[in-house]
Amino acid sequence: MRVPCPHCAVETILNEERHATPDAGEEITAAELKTALDGAAPPRRVSIFYQAGLLVVAFFMVLLPVAYLAFATFIAYCVYWYALHGLALFSSLAGTFQLLILKVVLYIGPLLGGAIAVFFMFKPILARRRKSAPPLELNPAQHPRLYQFIAHLCDLSRVPMPRRIYLSCDLNAGAGFRRGWLSFFGNDLVVQLGLPLVAGMNTRQLAAVLAHELGHCSQFSGMRLTYVIDSIDGWFARVVYERDSWDVAFEEWASSVEDSRLSLIVACAGLAIWLSRKILALFMLIGHAASCFLSRQQEFHADSCAMAVAGSAGLESMLLRLQEQSVIQHLAYTGLNKIWRTRRLLPDSLPDFLEQFEQRLPQGFHDQARLTLLNQTCGLFATHPTAAQRIQKARQRDEPGVFALEKPARALINDFPGTSRLVTSQFYRVDRRMPVTNPMLKPVEEFFRATS
Repeated sequence: MRVPCPHCAVETILNEERHATPDAGEEITAAELKTALDGAAPPRRVSIFYQAGLLVVAFFMVLLPVAYLAFATFIAYCVYWYALHGLALFSSLAGTFQLLILKVVLYIGPLLGGAIAVFFMFKPILARRRKSAPPLELNPAQHPRLYQFIAHLCDLSRVPMPRRIYLSCDLNAGAGFRRGWLSFFGNDLVVQLGLPLVAGMNTRQLAAVLAHELGHCSQFSGMRLTYVIDSIDGWFARVVYERDSWDVAFEEWASSVEDSRLSLIVACAGLAIWLSRKILALFMLIGHAASCFLSRQQEFHADSCAMAVAGSAGLESMLLRLQEQSVIQHLAYTGLNKIWRTRRLLPDSLPDFLEQFEQRLPQGFHDQARLTLLNQTCGLFATHPTAAQRIQKARQRDEPGVFALEKPARALINDFPGTSRLVTSQFYRVDRRMPVTNPMLKPVEEFFRATS
């Protein structure tokens, strides 16, 4: 088969390769998928009050950076005012040489310290998101079942087919604009799917996950207002908590100053920088509290989209399974970190490792993991309602859904073991920046033998 590249249009010849296929009972055919997803899901509309709330919060979030800019400008004006009026210190040069030096320090110290502080206050306004490595992009010719699966879900959710589908090693999934603000007014979407989700769920549970994420994209105005809110919220979080080379350089300089006269400059700059970060943190908390309330309401709407596809039972099953996987991943990664630090060994496939790690857990683990749902609380700054709240809503609606096929979701990906090894290797070397060499990566069974 000749397939043109979607970027440069150069044709590539694809030769069929025979990979290990799943058992006959686990294989998923195109006809089986089409039949299982054949139906109509009722549209899920958002109330006018919720859309008005999104608009108000988005407007409020836009005002927060403007208010911070006004505050930074006010501090810059204060420095300018002191530069002009502070010259009054030199209206009379009478006195000792030491007094003259003191006047110079009193003038230059706050002025230079204030200038440094103003720079550090304007620096966050220009801060950009740190570039991260792109996840693994899938080829539709190599994974036709997964693309067919997502295409049917897009039809049911009334969402355009994503331009790209990426795989990662996160226990998560997401859908959004492919190029950020450049895709804001179009339908250029992307879906990112965590391979551990695929490995640990059945097709109905995975359908609930993807329908939930696509449900976020089903409302044109709501999706865009939410993107504005989340972008500003994320910007505040980054500029408050992240530190760059300028911050490190200032801290090193401040710690190395021994001259008492220079200490005044350091103290003025440090006080202003501390104050600016506290103001930023206050703005972040105010905006985050407002955005989190709407985020929780949006999650309930996305859950209703998932119920329309997978039914209330499918959504509940997905939430319970996701809770189990979260606990399993936490336990497994804690052990992996210790093994890596002491023996420099890692499994070559994290999804397969998590699957076999789960098989080695004691009986009753799953019941205990599900019981942890009862301990979850939903505070002011929670972006999601608790799983128990979402399950209660699902049971109240009691929807049958369209899709009820329950087969291992890993059958949707061609050559799952090879794909898993590729994604895991990229996760180690690119996402985590770990100095991993090929001899350090062991097949899962060999890894368990070597570390037992």
